[in-house]
Amino acid sequence: METTLGEIARIIKGELKGNHNIKIKGISTPENPKENTVVFCRNMEEVEKAKEKASAVVTQEEVKDFPHIKVKDVKLALAEFLEHFFPEEHPWGFLRTPASEKELEIGMGSFIGDFVVIGKNVKIGRNVKIYPFTYVGDNTVIGDNTVIFSGVHIYRNTVIGRNVRIHSGAVIGADGFGYHITQEGIKKIPHIGGVIIEDNVEIGANTTIDRALIENTLIGKNTKIDNLVMVAHNCKVGENNILVSQVGLSGSVKTGKNVILAGQVGVADHVEIGDNVIVTAKSGVANNLAPNKTYGANLPAIEWSRWKRIYVYLLRLPELFKKITT
Repeated sequence: METTLGEIARIIKGELKGNHNIKIKGISTPENPKENTVVFCRNMEEVEKAKEKASAVVTQEEVKDFPHIKVKDVKLALAEFLEHFFPEEHPWGFLRTPASEKELEIGMGSFIGDFVVIGKNVKIGRNVKIYPFTYVGDNTVIGDNTVIFSGVHIYRNTVIGRNVRIHSGAVIGADGFGYHITQEGIKKIPHIGGVIIEDNVEIGANTTIDRALIENTLIGKNTKIDNLVMVAHNCKVGENNILVSQVGLSGSVKTGKNVILAGQVGVADHVEIGDNVIVTAKSGVANNLAPNKTYGANLPAIEWSRWKRIYVYLLRLPELFKKITT
């Protein structure tokens, strides 16, 4: 994209403070601002980060001596910006061309199974195996010696490293769960980012890894992900992680190296987990976790009649505590 700050202000219905003719060539994030881009900021801390490189910001705040567009609702403005400048494109008509007849870049020794559908501008390395009924979206890169089993769905703008194994039913790069509640209803926030899966990663059956809002969701080298795991948009999963079945990572979670999340661990959005952390099964992680420790908070099953008696006492704890303290 290439536009002006004035045109952006018109599209998102904001109040422009600065030069209307500033050239804008894209969008970036407060964490990683880039030259010639606009950044949508939720607070002044993000504004200060964005000012280091970005050409302008969109915010609800007044910003002194820096080009900005003031809006009432940053999330709504972001949704309108993405809808206008990055419209979702869909094909029309009937697709009749099998993958093998398309102009593809495919390395030596690779195998493409029956009924595989491959989009435009896809690059496939050497000795890659893609089994039947798999979909590979536009602008995807697949590294050498990677195996993709039957029925995998890989959305556009996905980068898959070398020696990766993706099992049946996995979905890589679906839209993140990004919505904004307005007076008119629930507004979808388009996701224009991608997914990067680094070398030697294994992804289990029916696992989902969502695309990022603007940049990339990342799965680090040598990480192993079990079946039925959910990785939300903007997550950064570190190297050598183990994510056991039914783990759920909310948006923008970051994990360090050598992290182990046992079965059914749930992690709240924007939480950071340090290196060498272990979280025991069924635990909920609501706050950042310091490195080199084991964490857990769960209720292992006990005899039902015993639990009911314990629960009665739990309900009486505030009353008992009050008696003790007085």
